[in-house]
Amino acid sequence: MTNLTLQSSLQASVARVREGAMHSPVFAAYEAALAPARARFTAEASFTRLSSPDADPAFLELFLLLYCARGVRTTERVVHWIRGAGERCIEIGLDALGRTLIDHAKNEDGHHLMMIADAKALAQRVNARRARPLDTEALIALPPTPGAARYRKLHDDVIAGEAPFGQVAIEYEISQLSVTVMPHLMSNCTGKLGADIIDALSFLHEHITLDAGHTNLNARALGRVLELRPDALGALVDAGANALSAYAEFLRDILRSADELKEIEA
Repeated sequence: MTNLTLQSSLQASVARVREGAMHSPVFAAYEAALAPARARFTAEASFTRLSSPDADPAFLELFLLLYCARGVRTTERVVHWIRGAGERCIEIGLDALGRTLIDHAKNEDGHHLMMIADAKALAQRVNARRARPLDTEALIALPPTPGAARYRKLHDDVIAGEAPFGQVAIEYEISQLSVTVMPHLMSNCTGKLGADIIDALSFLHEHITLDAGHTNLNARALGRVLELRPDALGALVDAGANALSAYAEFLRDILRSADELKEIEA
């Protein structure tokens, strides 16, 4: 099954869950409010450049290395965030949602380790062509990029705030990227770099394969929150839109770093 065929299957699965949830006017209002933010993300110059058939293979591989190495800062606290949001939801009386989040947190354990392993595998490929090899451990140890720092702060602020269930909107928006846009990137990677590149992209490949289920879980949870707290629509919309904006900024950070390293090597 090709990545784009898989994408069609995953999108159909997510669409069925959305269609059921859309019977709720409040959920429909959420979807409508997030449409512009989703469109902006898809139109991001950074993403379209990476998914372009004209993308330079060596640059694409360098971007992937930096994405994985610097992306550790966006994933290393995921379990803490989801579990923390669950605990806070229980504190404010949303017991069922809280328990669901705490259970879900267990499934996210160790994902940052996948990014570290992928970064090291990609470094071997990239460094084989570079006169100045990149130090993977040093890249991983760097502080968060501005976009990653913003993404981390968003999680922390939402969980500590009055609407910790906003974590569901963050997860919903980010997980569905693996269904809607990432398969295009993966397809371009395999086309430009060979099918064996998947061995060095375990994090992306697993999320493309599994995140339809995560997106459906988050859609149902989001629907339940909106049924119980229709007044929370604004907070959920803000959390979801800010998540997409912060992640787009993170991708721009990585693209800019890849451009700088390419110039140094030239």
